[in-house]
Amino acid sequence: MASRFSERWLKPRFVLPGLAVALAVAVILSPAAEVAQGRFLSTRSRSVNGSRGLREVLDKLGWHTSERIVPYEGLLDSTATYIMVNTPIDPSAVEIHTLLEVVRRGANAVVVPYRGSVLADSIGVQATDRSISTYYAIEDSLFGSYDRVDTLREAFGIFDARSFHRYLEGTPATDSDSDAAWPPTATPLVEIRTPIRKRVHPEIATQTIGRGTVVAIADPTFLRNDVLRKTAGTVLAVRLLESIDSTRTSPIVFDEYHQGFGNSISFTELLGEALLETTWGHAALQIGAAALLYLLVIGVRPIAPISTARLERRSPLEHVGALSRAYEGIGATGLAVQRLVRGVRRRHPLGTAATLSDENYLALLRVRLPALGSDIDTLSRALAQKPTAEQLVAAGAAIDHIERNIIT
Repeated sequence: MASRFSERWLKPRFVLPGLAVALAVAVILSPAAEVAQGRFLSTRSRSVNGSRGLREVLDKLGWHTSERIVPYEGLLDSTATYIMVNTPIDPSAVEIHTLLEVVRRGANAVVVPYRGSVLADSIGVQATDRSISTYYAIEDSLFGSYDRVDTLREAFGIFDARSFHRYLEGTPATDSDSDAAWPPTATPLVEIRTPIRKRVHPEIATQTIGRGTVVAIADPTFLRNDVLRKTAGTVLAVRLLESIDSTRTSPIVFDEYHQGFGNSISFTELLGEALLETTWGHAALQIGAAALLYLLVIGVRPIAPISTARLERRSPLEHVGALSRAYEGIGATGLAVQRLVRGVRRRHPLGTAATLSDENYLALLRVRLPALGSDIDTLSRALAQKPTAEQLVAAGAAIDHIERNIIT
């Protein structure tokens, strides 16, 4: 029975379609963590985390796009729309003030007001912390009708342009406040509904500041290249910009400076400004100049110093050792015997003059000490011819014997 079952159902016409169905289910139900995360939305990047696709789409649709590679300072263009989302470098409080001032004069800004940031405190709206839950957008005008492919993705829990992980809320006035009222000047454009309590919260909102508008986005992942390409992220991005500039005449300026690109201050320039443009820098330069002058004063001498010559003599043992090695190196056995005889003459002159030869001195010594005749003959033969090593040793023994007899 079992063999009949295996023979029937394990045939290729049944196995291959079954494997195809299993593979399709695995692909559809696999988590899309890579698609759902990301803090880097640089328009210079064509990777999954980048946002180059957004700029190319806007260029195709007639917008004039550019990038900013310097900080927000000075006088900015009040007719432009500045996009600063998910920048890894946080702008300073001075830059936020400069950006909001140009918005008050008529510019627009698309930002992500993270919780606790200077920007969130300034506009009164902040994004909540990222949640593991998925928030789906409710029916709204920015999306229009749902796309069938997006609807299928949402059914299987795959991230797309209509699903988010953050939403917007009011910024508390003080740290002790747990909740804050939604600003009356802020208008929601896209809203989400939480999956458990079914509460509605704003996801994207506009806030009028002076003559300009700030667009606050809680979760800008729909601006990533992969979401723009595969889902309705492009539709949401374009309609978002059209909500603040329907004529498409406002130039779009992408903030690339806080993405880590553009001009930056070098250490040398920073050090030069600190030394030349601050009071403490001037004091440090004066102290350094005074220290150099002090070193110059104590280092210069009116009279050149005279080096003191030092004479060092070898010890007697070093002298003897050096001479012995030198004599041995040149084979100076005759000179060694001559020096031995001269040493006896110096210690025992016998009243002779310095001009007397060594042979005559030995003859006088034979007369004074007849018993040393054999030793004197050994020395005479060594002086007459270059002695061998054995004769040199015999001459040394003769000198020693003569010295002992003269002393006694």
